[in-house]
Amino acid sequence: MMQLTRREALKAGANLGLATFAVSTAGVGPLFAQEKKAVLGHFASANQQNYAKATGSMQKAMGEGVTTEFIGVSSGPQILTAMAADAMDLCNMGSSPMLVGFAQDLPVSMVYVHKIVRDGEALVVRNGSGIEKLADLKGRKIGCPFNTSVHFAMMAALQLAGLSPSDVELVNLRADATLAAWQQEAIDAAYIWHPVLGSLIESGGSVIFTTGELSSEGVLIFDAIVCRNKFRDEHPELVLAYLKELARINEIYRNDPGLVADTMAPFLQIPRETALLVAETTHTITPQEMISAAWMGAPSATDSGVITALGKQMDFLVESGQMPRAISDLTKFIDSSFVSQLA
Repeated sequence: MMQLTRREALKAGANLGLATFAVSTAGVGPLFAQEKKAVLGHFASANQQNYAKATGSMQKAMGEGVTTEFIGVSSGPQILTAMAADAMDLCNMGSSPMLVGFAQDLPVSMVYVHKIVRDGEALVVRNGSGIEKLADLKGRKIGCPFNTSVHFAMMAALQLAGLSPSDVELVNLRADATLAAWQQEAIDAAYIWHPVLGSLIESGGSVIFTTGELSSEGVLIFDAIVCRNKFRDEHPELVLAYLKELARINEIYRNDPGLVADTMAPFLQIPRETALLVAETTHTITPQEMISAAWMGAPSATDSGVITALGKQMDFLVESGQMPRAISDLTKFIDSSFVSQLA
């Protein structure tokens, strides 16, 4: 019988282990493949992302072998920080913080028009405050979350009224802190979105201006779906699945807001009328509309409604000190290739 030294025996055992592993895994590679994961951000309201979470539809849309993780967010800067750290893949956000992220050259892209901001964001004033029009805001305290779509809208509204930011006292308040400041009478007005907007109205407030009124001045404000570039490049099929499901959910919001309210009220533990209000003020467009020159345009388009709107907003943000510099080429941040596949 052949005798092996201890060293030879260990070597033979190692080789046998490798051979056994190779045989046992032959033909079953997918079992050992790394599972795909999509980290999706969402705000705390009766929005489309929460609808997907409540119904489980996004997990189903992503398919088997994909883990879908939802992470709550409260601001655009929070989303950008997470994406820069590879901790979030897709999320909706306002065009203002998105532009700030572009200016910082963060590796993110706009891939979808999430919603058009009209009556879902508005300036509400305290009843009995003597504020009846924009010009009456002079010398008053106005709360709004900075570096957001409502911050930009507030600045644009002041400009329309012939006021400068120094004519009022703008108070940087998170959305979840605005109601408390209102109830404590620490602010005279607030520019905010639903559901906080509805709560302020119920607490003795009246709307005197909506973001949709800026469109007559050529100012278009929208929320976008922003995607982390590395995730987009490595898992384009998951980005497409996400946007396809979002387009389906948008149809429900447009055509059956009552169903949305019935689903979201118990899920978020909010009044049905609140959920219904959010659904009815969520204004979206189809992928077919989105791919037109009036919006995102075809892939690699150098001139589109979105680019024009972002350019105007960018100039305003730079002039008001909210952005450090202008972006020389916005087109590299706009990716309509997924929308073109859905149209």
